[in-house]
Amino acid sequence: MEKGITCACFLWRIYKELKQQKKYVFGHHCFKFLSIYIWISCGYGPLKMGIKREVDETLRPGVYALVDSCSDQDRQYLHTVFGEGPFRNYLAALKQESDLNFKYMKERFRKIKMGQVRV
Repeated sequence: MEKGITCACFLWRIYKELKQQKKYVFGHHCFKFLSIYIWISCGYGPLKMGIKREVDETLRPGVYALVDSCSDQDRQYLHTVFGEGPFRNYLAALKQESDLNFKYMKERFRKIKMGQVRV
């Protein structure tokens, strides 16, 4: 389990960096990384068992960065490719969670900047 969490930490950082570099290098490829994550997370990866909860929790901030880095067109493309079923539902849930998570974090950072909340 510990190796899985360590690997998820490295992958989380890579996903964050992909978001930072999307304008220059990876802009057209972020949706591919997201689709692979969804595919494996839904249990269709090589081991057919999904991702363990602890590993997924560690990886989730990076996944939110991937969701955020995908354009609306990219997400629409994934919805079309996935069709009806678990992949499409999982993508929609990730987008909703990402919106809530980033909205909360942006509001918190704004309050910290204004001195309304202590760190």
